Amino acid sequence: MKISLDNPDKAILELLQKDSNLTHQEISSKIGVSATSVWRRIKNLEEVGIIRARVALLDHHKIGMKVCVLISVRLVRHGDDTRVEFEKFITDRPEVLECYAVVGSFDYSLMVVVPDVEKFEKFLASHLLAHPLVAESTSVFALRQVKYSTEFLLDS
Repeated sequence: MKISLDNPDKAILELLQKDSNLTHQEISSKIGVSATSVWRRIKNLEEVGIIRARVALLDHHKIGMKVCVLISVRLVRHGDDTRVEFEKFITDRPEVLECYAVVGSFDYSLMVVVPDVEKFEKFLASHLLAHPLVAESTSVFALRQVKYSTEFLLDS
């Protein structure tokens, strides 16, 4: 279902992506609509699922999660039951922050963040490669983060 966003909705979303702590009044003064309208629009954006959550974004280095690894995974077979089982397994793994089903030589691409190489090795050997649906994986260690954003560009 395609949801149509007007300019005030887009402006609200752009502001909330930068700072979700802004009050309705602060947003109102920045975009030129009433605070009541801002409240109603935000409520609607939450109800239709455009705003999924309001969260605190942590700096993983500052909390001791210093190793970021991008992993490509190939499954042993394909089918709905395989997909569901593997995705449930990945969803339950706290080390995996992102998982994408992909097209190409591999079936999935994961982003794993852990405190150290030893924890990564344990995750890889004891969990990922030990899973019966995983045929192979390739890991790439990130040296440094060049860009990280959670903001989507909205055409205003």
